[in-house]
Amino acid sequence: MISDSQAAPARVPTEGTTADKLKNAVADQLKNAAASIGEKAASPQAPAQLAQYGQRAADWLDSSAEYVRNIDPKQVRMDVEDKVKKNPGRSLLIAGAAGLVLGILFRRR
Repeated sequence: MISDSQAAPARVPTEGTTADKLKNAVADQLKNAAASIGEKAASPQAPAQLAQYGQRAADWLDSSAEYVRNIDPKQVRMDVEDKVKKNPGRSLLIAGAAGLVLGILFRRR
């Protein structure tokens, strides 16, 4: 048994945690992609239908970036744990399917 003096110190989250840095990096990349697609969609050379779809995609990426930036990892973890407790069979099926897909993808390389 580990005594209190040997136990690892509790980690106190700071504003610059790895999770925050990762969230911000992903959000920044989504914003950059949104800006790039938005610029190309606004180009006078783009057909009207394509410009409309491009602007929708840019808006979707922009809102996704804000969602990623504002998400609370602890809340997501608690939500996932709750769903797994309520539906363990479905959770196993989803995890198995995800593992199968990833296995197929990595085996092809």
